[in-house]
Amino acid sequence: MPIKSSRRTAIKSLSTLGGAVALKGLSLPAYGASKKPVRLGVIADLHGGLAVDAMQRLDAFLAAMEAAQPDALVQLGDFAFPNAKHQVYADKFNAAHKETIHVIGNHEFDFGLSRQDCYQAWSIQNSYYRQDLDDIRILVLDGNDTGSPTHKGGYPSYIGTQQLDWLKAELEQAAKPLLILCHQPLAGRSAINNATEIQQLLGKYHSKILLCLNGHSHVDSFHKIGDVPYLHINSASYYWVGGEIRMTYYQDPLFTLVTIDPESRSIEIAGVESQWKDRSPKAIGYFDRENAPPKASSPLKSEHVTSFSSIQKQIQDRARADQQSHQAPPPRIRRLRPNHERLRDYRFPVFLSVLIGVIRGQAIWTIDRDFSRFSTLNVRNPLL
Repeated sequence: MPIKSSRRTAIKSLSTLGGAVALKGLSLPAYGASKKPVRLGVIADLHGGLAVDAMQRLDAFLAAMEAAQPDALVQLGDFAFPNAKHQVYADKFNAAHKETIHVIGNHEFDFGLSRQDCYQAWSIQNSYYRQDLDDIRILVLDGNDTGSPTHKGGYPSYIGTQQLDWLKAELEQAAKPLLILCHQPLAGRSAINNATEIQQLLGKYHSKILLCLNGHSHVDSFHKIGDVPYLHINSASYYWVGGEIRMTYYQDPLFTLVTIDPESRSIEIAGVESQWKDRSPKAIGYFDRENAPPKASSPLKSEHVTSFSSIQKQIQDRARADQQSHQAPPPRIRRLRPNHERLRDYRFPVFLSVLIGVIRGQAIWTIDRDFSRFSTLNVRNPLL
């Protein structure tokens, strides 16, 4: 069934977005006098030239963003092959907003393509760079460097010495809150080869960092390491299963709105719901094959969600552990959308639900990875 991209559909899609990440407590550089919220429309792993309906998905995303009116559009890599045949993807994306941010993914190097091809196709000057957006500074990283001492074949996944030196200097001199973007994860599943080194560096400057966003893994996932939050954004198009089927598509394009609000000292991260377009990975026996991913590492194992009470128990267990380490009073556990009854009926691919309790500004992060694509993500974190 074709994906509709009318303005009416876009507005209806946006009506499902919700949830907030409230960042409080830590001392950050002056945020400026305007106190104006900054909104980003984010899409990851569209795979123009590979996904059969990538153009329709891009059109739907851009129609939704026309309705949402964010301050910038961000593509987190594996966007479209940067060649003449697929130039229309970049042209549409760049024409849709005066502020566009491009991150280079590993598939931008397919068919012998290079960074220079990305520069020309996307109208960018470098593969890693900074870009100020009102009172936010965005650092874009390039996780495709060669030279990793632990590289075991396949696409490079590394931040090299030259880029690392640049990142250190940017972190040191930053006088604005930082949003860090990279195609490859800096933490969690499919993280870059030198992820531990990067995490340790970012941890030293955690009071300056709002959030790290990545694509690549084609799942929604959340990690908090060294007081730095890391969020994986799912593919707009599909989950890779290989074999003859290769890709299991989502019915609707998946994308995210990120709103940073200095006045309320919060970040709101909202995504779009969907379901499998045809058969799910479970339905095709993806988890019954030889060398299948273990349940603990796969967010796609179950097409049903666990009960709300089990998530609450995870929150409470984490709260007790944090209480002991921080000597804080018991947290307030809030029941957040989606509600208990609705959770029973979810059949959506790769859903992430984050439910948070607060201990005197200390974040409690809990994730249930057996959900499908997130419709809301609610986190309270001591930042801003």
